Amino acid sequence: MGGKRLLFPGDAQIENWQYALQSPANRSLLASVNLYKVGHHGSRNATPKSLWKLFGNRTSKKSSKKRLSSLMSTLEHKHGSVANKSEVPRETLVNALQRDTNLFTTQTLTDPKVFFHDSVLML
Repeated sequence: MGGKRLLFPGDAQIENWQYALQSPANRSLLASVNLYKVGHHGSRNATPKSLWKLFGNRTSKKSSKKRLSSLMSTLEHKHGSVANKSEVPRETLVNALQRDTNLFTTQTLTDPKVFFHDSVLML
């Protein structure tokens, strides 16, 4: 869209990614993704490491103009548990998103009656 690559995987899980990532063409497209809508509310199977490693625009350099932007719609402590590493959103994923992308997440909403926020993405 407009010369940018946007990825909205919905609820794709590890099995879907294993199949999709077999394709060299798919892997190549991921290298230039500009916006990633985090799958399945940040669950552990929705953004596998094999997918994460292919995002070429992820970087810890916050000043990078090509830095990957990510969106995540989720609330903490609704599903799973930290003890068995099934929490949603997955803590390790949130940490990686905060470190290597421009993350916009509903976790930062403070008013319980507001379920969204407007974001201007610098794509």
